[in-house]
Amino acid sequence: MPSKILAIAVACLAAAATLTALQPPGSQVPPAEWTDSLALTAAPVLPSPLPPVEDFRDRAVLLCWHSFLGDPSLPTDFSLPELAAQLDALKALGYGFVDLADALSGRFAGRLNVVATIDDGHRTVPQAVRTVFLPRGIRPALFIYPAIIGNVPYAMDEAALRSLAAEGCLIAAHGYHHLFVTDSLYKSEPAEFHKEIYKAKSRVESIVSFPVVLYAYPYGAYSPVTIAELSRAGYAYGIAVLPGFIYASSIRKANYETPRLVVTRDNWAGIYAQLARNASGMP
Repeated sequence: MPSKILAIAVACLAAAATLTALQPPGSQVPPAEWTDSLALTAAPVLPSPLPPVEDFRDRAVLLCWHSFLGDPSLPTDFSLPELAAQLDALKALGYGFVDLADALSGRFAGRLNVVATIDDGHRTVPQAVRTVFLPRGIRPALFIYPAIIGNVPYAMDEAALRSLAAEGCLIAAHGYHHLFVTDSLYKSEPAEFHKEIYKAKSRVESIVSFPVVLYAYPYGAYSPVTIAELSRAGYAYGIAVLPGFIYASSIRKANYETPRLVVTRDNWAGIYAQLARNASGMP
């Protein structure tokens, strides 16, 4: 009898060893104290399928200009002839220009689409709009920070801004004093942080008399708290400084991280080369 019991014990040990050996590395039963934090599922979670190619086909690029003095010492400044040459060069590649509201709503088709935007509210903007943009059928969107409007010599006044709005330019917010609306400002000066978002919105709305739902981050800088406050304030989009296209398909939208390129004297050649590749169908 003892020998029979011993044989049974040996068989059990062998079976346990076999089961243990069949477990892949790292798949041993976790300690009991771990089990409270494990979420067990009935079936494995499979990765989402990639979106179809069609979702990438209809796309547009947002470009941003600033002022039009023709001062070569200013990186983001161009003369009116320089601006005209840039726009004509893009048209020669086959690009068409789309209003920002249409672009964000997906009302465009094809891969050759540009959206023109102008930041800050410089006094040279009205002439650029009327003599360069509008004659080419382009209505740029204007992102302004209202602290300077009508208050400093280099900025537009309220009448000029209202006139451009009446001519079809979308007007939106770009901060109040053009501060870095990041986590650092939120923690160090919360009142200033909120002014950059909330007062900017109300002030621009009071000038142009219609709702403002677009916000371009000053300097392109933002943090998760910025996005949260934009949403809370009633903005539908945050415009960043990021490479990339926007897509007509809703599956590709990241509303508060909408990509946009700032046009400078240093990077214009690179932007043009990138858009030429896109026009040729190259990746």
